[in-house]
Amino acid sequence: MKTIFHAAGAGVIAALLSTVPAIAATPQAKIGEEARIPFADTTGIRNFRAENDHALYIEGQTGRWYYAETMGPCTGLNFANKIGFITKGTGTLDKFGQILVDGRTCQLKSLVTAEDPGKAAKAEKADSKED
Repeated sequence: MKTIFHAAGAGVIAALLSTVPAIAATPQAKIGEEARIPFADTTGIRNFRAENDHALYIEGQTGRWYYAETMGPCTGLNFANKIGFITKGTGTLDKFGQILVDGRTCQLKSLVTAEDPGKAAKAEKADSKED
């Protein structure tokens, strides 16, 4: 009986492992495409970095970065240590969502995929070390 269980278990593991390349081969979203961040109301957002009082970069739980612009100035955004994300019951942040800064809501105008905002700084730092 143990042999059958182990063989069945090995078959299940082999089947699961065979799907890994298919998942890894899934095409990534292109930079600048409209995006949605799932589970933004719970665990879907890891970090954020304000660019100014009109825009911010948001890092999703998977490490993917997004660029969000607000409809108008969002007072205090560029100095905020913490912000909230309002998904209006869907749990997913998209261009129709809002951010909450110091008790004020700011309507998003757009949410698109983006490069890591620190990537250019890291590359520049690496180039300066080579000189």
